[in-house]
Amino acid sequence: MTEMFGKKWKKSELISYIGDLQQIAGATPFMYTQGKARGVNGIRVNTGGGLSFTVLPGRGMDIPEAYFRGVPLHFLSQTGITSPVYYEEHGTNWLRSFFAGLLTSCGITNSGPASVDMGESFGLHGRISNTEAEDLCIDQGWEDDEFKISLKGKIREAKVFFENMTLTRTIETRLGWKKFRLTDVVENIGFDPQPNLMFYHINFGFPLLGPDAKIIAPVVKTEPRDEEAEKERGGEECFIFEKPQENYNEKVFFHDLAADSNGNTFAALLNENIGDGTPLGIVLRFNKKELPAFCEWKIMRKGLYALGLEPGVVLPVGRGTLRQNNELSLLNGQESYTISMEFEVLDSLKEFAEIKKEADKLIYLHNN
Repeated sequence: MTEMFGKKWKKSELISYIGDLQQIAGATPFMYTQGKARGVNGIRVNTGGGLSFTVLPGRGMDIPEAYFRGVPLHFLSQTGITSPVYYEEHGTNWLRSFFAGLLTSCGITNSGPASVDMGESFGLHGRISNTEAEDLCIDQGWEDDEFKISLKGKIREAKVFFENMTLTRTIETRLGWKKFRLTDVVENIGFDPQPNLMFYHINFGFPLLGPDAKIIAPVVKTEPRDEEAEKERGGEECFIFEKPQENYNEKVFFHDLAADSNGNTFAALLNENIGDGTPLGIVLRFNKKELPAFCEWKIMRKGLYALGLEPGVVLPVGRGTLRQNNELSLLNGQESYTISMEFEVLDSLKEFAEIKKEADKLIYLHNN
């Protein structure tokens, strides 16, 4: 059954109140028509449970925005939505089209800083987010008493004489849900081993992110990425969120997370008061066997106030560095790799308490 507006509904009862289900939920395709976003295809999804979000087939099936009861969960950078025609691969120019959003995907064959690997140059964070999806499918309809919404698209990364890779992404939700599920299948449809460096730049912003916000996760070890992250209080600072500051440089921390016996783990950002006494949070669930690396990107700068909680197949240190350190993740020819994640909104102190208990339990099991 579907749970909405404080009660459970059978299909026959719910649809008796409405003409078209789009009145309360559904997926609607559209296209941007102005500025640098012109020509980018999008899909707006409303779950009817307070959660709405946008998926961009025109930008690698990434998610630029998500709202809960009208409150933004994401951070949107000063670039805004940009078409792939403006993509610049060299060096750090990827940042010219980095809208951030709730999700910007990095990969397939490179993530992390620009680097050189076996004589070939790679730009920051790879190409996949600036590639348009093909074989797009929107499937929405009733299955018994549940209304399901599913979006699916395939993104291709290929170069003659080099890689021949695809990423097939499915995003699923249901009527009344405060969450959605993302499943990625990375496939090497060539015959030579190729790097699989998928990394998920998941970004949160104001008002969810603020001085009262807290990261809740089963963190058992933290390593600052560089000297900038080691300054002042070092690793302790990753759990503290200041007000926006001038000239704040980004700080990156690598976290080791405890997981259960099946590899399941999570990271959450919780804020007991987003400004009006309302609690709001979001929890990201994933499997450590699929995504063993986890990174925190923190920047408290005026006009650039964001937090990234970012799982990945590998840490984002660049393809050249990974090969040099013998840490390059390779996918053999004709093989595939599946990654699943779940994004869920939390809006009660009871849910917050349960998340904190879950983190404590995983840490206890890890240490005993």
